[in-house]
Amino acid sequence: MQATLVSQITSASPSWRGFIKVEEIARLKAVLFKACRYGYLPTDFLSLDDLLDASDDSLFTYTRYNPQHVLHQLLSPLEQTSYNLRSRGHSLTLSVVPSEFMRKNFLHHMLYKDIY
Repeated sequence: MQATLVSQITSASPSWRGFIKVEEIARLKAVLFKACRYGYLPTDFLSLDDLLDASDDSLFTYTRYNPQHVLHQLLSPLEQTSYNLRSRGHSLTLSVVPSEFMRKNFLHHMLYKDIY
Protein backbone atom coordinates (compact mmCIF):
# COMPACT_ATOMS: atom_id res chain seq x y z
CA MET A 1 0.00 0.00 0.00
CA GLN A 2 2.79 2.44 0.90
CA ALA A 3 4.58 2.24 -2.44
CA THR A 4 1.32 2.38 -4.37
CA LEU A 5 0.05 5.48 -2.57
CA VAL A 6 3.32 7.37 -2.89
CA SER A 7 3.76 6.44 -6.54
CA GLN A 8 0.20 7.51 -7.34
CA ILE A 9 0.78 10.92 -5.77
CA THR A 10 4.21 11.50 -7.30
CA SER A 11 3.50 10.03 -10.73
CA ALA A 12 3.98 12.78 -13.28
CA SER A 13 4.11 15.35 -10.46
CA PRO A 14 6.76 17.47 -12.22
CA SER A 15 4.28 18.12 -15.02
CA TRP A 16 1.26 19.07 -12.86
CA ARG A 17 2.87 20.56 -9.77
CA GLY A 18 2.97 24.15 -11.00
CA PHE A 19 -0.64 24.10 -12.11
CA ILE A 20 -2.53 22.76 -9.08
CA LYS A 21 -4.51 24.99 -6.75
CA VAL A 22 -4.10 25.42 -3.01
CA GLU A 23 -7.26 23.40 -2.38
CA GLU A 24 -5.88 20.47 -4.37
CA ILE A 25 -2.62 20.60 -2.43
CA ALA A 26 -4.63 20.52 0.80
CA ARG A 27 -6.49 17.42 -0.43
CA LEU A 28 -3.25 15.62 -1.25
CA LYS A 29 -1.82 16.52 2.17
CA ALA A 30 -4.99 15.17 3.77
CA VAL A 31 -4.58 11.87 1.92
CA LEU A 32 -1.03 11.52 3.23
CA PHE A 33 -2.15 12.48 6.74
CA LYS A 34 -4.90 9.85 6.72
CA ALA A 35 -2.48 7.22 5.43
CA CYS A 36 -0.13 8.01 8.32
CA ARG A 37 -2.98 8.03 10.83
CA TYR A 38 -4.33 4.64 9.73
CA GLY A 39 -0.88 3.05 9.68
CA TYR A 40 -0.38 2.71 5.94
CA LEU A 41 2.61 5.06 6.14
CA PRO A 42 5.03 5.67 9.01
CA THR A 43 4.14 8.67 11.17
CA ASP A 44 7.47 10.34 10.36
CA PHE A 45 6.93 9.99 6.60
CA LEU A 46 8.01 12.80 4.27
CA SER A 47 5.69 15.74 3.74
CA LEU A 48 3.99 16.31 0.40
CA ASP A 49 6.43 19.11 -0.47
CA ASP A 50 9.40 16.85 0.25
CA LEU A 51 7.93 14.06 -1.91
CA LEU A 52 7.32 16.41 -4.81
CA ASP A 53 10.76 18.02 -4.46
CA ALA A 54 12.42 14.61 -4.52
CA SER A 55 10.45 13.66 -7.63
CA ASP A 56 11.40 16.94 -9.35
CA ASP A 57 15.07 16.58 -8.41
CA SER A 58 15.33 13.02 -9.69
CA LEU A 59 13.70 13.87 -13.04
CA PHE A 60 15.83 16.99 -13.49
CA THR A 61 19.04 15.08 -12.71
CA TYR A 62 18.08 12.34 -15.13
CA THR A 63 17.16 14.88 -17.83
CA ARG A 64 20.32 16.91 -17.36
CA TYR A 65 22.75 14.00 -17.65
CA ASN A 66 20.95 11.96 -20.32
CA PRO A 67 21.29 13.54 -23.78
CA GLN A 68 18.72 11.08 -25.19
CA HIS A 69 15.98 12.25 -22.80
CA VAL A 70 13.11 14.09 -24.49
CA LEU A 71 13.41 17.12 -22.19
CA HIS A 72 17.20 17.41 -22.59
CA GLN A 73 16.86 19.35 -25.84
CA LEU A 74 14.84 22.03 -24.00
CA LEU A 75 17.72 22.82 -21.63
CA SER A 76 19.96 25.73 -22.48
CA PRO A 77 23.59 25.00 -23.36
CA LEU A 78 26.13 24.78 -20.58
CA GLU A 79 27.75 28.07 -19.68
CA GLN A 80 31.54 28.06 -19.81
CA THR A 81 33.22 30.42 -17.34
CA SER A 82 36.86 31.03 -16.54
CA TYR A 83 36.27 32.32 -13.01
CA ASN A 84 35.33 30.57 -9.82
CA LEU A 85 32.45 32.19 -7.95
CA ARG A 86 29.67 30.79 -5.80
CA SER A 87 28.48 27.66 -7.51
CA ARG A 88 24.91 27.22 -8.70
CA GLY A 89 22.89 24.08 -8.38
CA HIS A 90 23.54 23.59 -12.09
CA SER A 91 25.68 25.21 -14.79
CA LEU A 92 22.91 26.02 -17.25
CA THR A 93 22.21 29.50 -18.55
CA LEU A 94 19.13 31.21 -17.11
CA SER A 95 16.83 33.04 -19.50
CA VAL A 96 13.89 35.41 -19.18
CA VAL A 97 10.55 33.64 -19.56
CA PRO A 98 7.72 36.03 -20.44
CA SER A 99 4.54 33.98 -20.11
CA GLU A 100 2.78 32.81 -16.95
CA PHE A 101 2.41 29.34 -18.46
CA MET A 102 6.17 28.99 -18.86
CA ARG A 103 6.76 30.18 -15.27
CA LYS A 104 4.77 27.17 -14.05
CA ASN A 105 6.77 24.81 -16.26
CA PHE A 106 8.90 22.07 -14.70
CA LEU A 107 12.17 23.16 -16.32
CA HIS A 108 11.68 26.79 -15.35
CA HIS A 109 10.93 25.73 -11.77
CA MET A 110 14.08 23.60 -11.59
CA LEU A 111 16.38 26.15 -13.25
CA TYR A 112 15.34 28.90 -10.83
CA LYS A 113 15.19 26.65 -7.75
CA ASP A 114 17.54 27.84 -4.97
CA ILE A 115 18.83 30.71 -7.09
CA TYR A 116 19.20 33.08 -4.15
